[in-house]
Amino acid sequence: MNIQWNLRSILGLVLVILAVASLALDAAGVVQIWLLREPVTQDAFNALDLLSSTLDTTAQGLSIAKASLKSVTGTVGALQSTVASAAATIDNASSSVSSLSGIVGQNLSATINSALSALDAVQNTTKAVDEFLASVSQLPFVSINYNPDKPLSASVGELTAKLAQVPKSLGDLEKNLTASSSSLDKVGQDAKTLAGSLGQVQRDMEQLVTVIEQYEQQVKAFQGTVKDLRANIVTIVWGVVLFLTFILFWLAATMLMTLFKGLRWMGFKMQWAE
Repeated sequence: MNIQWNLRSILGLVLVILAVASLALDAAGVVQIWLLREPVTQDAFNALDLLSSTLDTTAQGLSIAKASLKSVTGTVGALQSTVASAAATIDNASSSVSSLSGIVGQNLSATINSALSALDAVQNTTKAVDEFLASVSQLPFVSINYNPDKPLSASVGELTAKLAQVPKSLGDLEKNLTASSSSLDKVGQDAKTLAGSLGQVQRDMEQLVTVIEQYEQQVKAFQGTVKDLRANIVTIVWGVVLFLTFILFWLAATMLMTLFKGLRWMGFKMQWAE
């Protein structure tokens, strides 16, 4: 049939061209979705397995950090008891001064330095844990909000700074002990002050152990979420594929209607289409 070219038929031709192009893209989209279903599922499995392995490593790191902190806490507690006992001894007898000087200058200082080394290792571990948890909490499907007021590594750093002041106090105490046994009042006061500082550090460490245990619970929650995602990833991918396929088929139906309208505007009679 001869097409009468006018504005209506020209618009009809434009609709036909757009509809045919859209149908072709729609069909290509459906094919691509189904072709990508399997590799996307496998990539999701690989990513979740890697994430699960990293979470396991993080949990182990937290466990090691907690064990180290508990050990240092016990050490500081023992130091605090020793210094407090020594302070009481100083109040009762001046003969303990020279003995206490040796304890302060050698045993206690060496123990404090060992505790500081352990805390440095804990701080490095907790810094890596903070960075990892902050990254993981941004992932989709992981319904855990990680935004602490104070990162765990910062708490360890503050604790390390407090404990780092103890060697100076020990040095001052040893100097007073060595200089004169007659200044027992000053020595006793220094010992009591040091015992109080050590007691505060011990309490801070115990609180930090509690914080690490909270981190461990959060990591376990991450691990549970990842485990659930892995168990349901096939269902999730299938759901997404079917949903996108439905949307594309719905668009295809719309484009078919547009195609038939364009053909009618061009003058083609299609009684079967109506």
